[in-house]
Amino acid sequence: MNDIIVDFSGWVRMTPKKTLFICIGDDKPDIDGEQWLALDDEQRSDYILDDIIAAQRDCDDGDYSLIEVFEDDST
Repeated sequence: MNDIIVDFSGWVRMTPKKTLFICIGDDKPDIDGEQWLALDDEQRSDYILDDIIAAQRDCDDGDYSLIEVFEDDST
């Protein structure tokens, strides 16, 4: 059975206080978007968005420029 591929591109606008980031480096605590905005670029690179699906679901605004669903028949 072949896999299904979903290819997408878009953006979301999120309220900083409702946005969660987790640290991928040192053992630092999770931070919200307000704390992340206060960091410099180098410090920001230590964090990633916790849950992109939640961000898309709970965003204040957003849009998709591409959503394609297709069968991967390369296997």
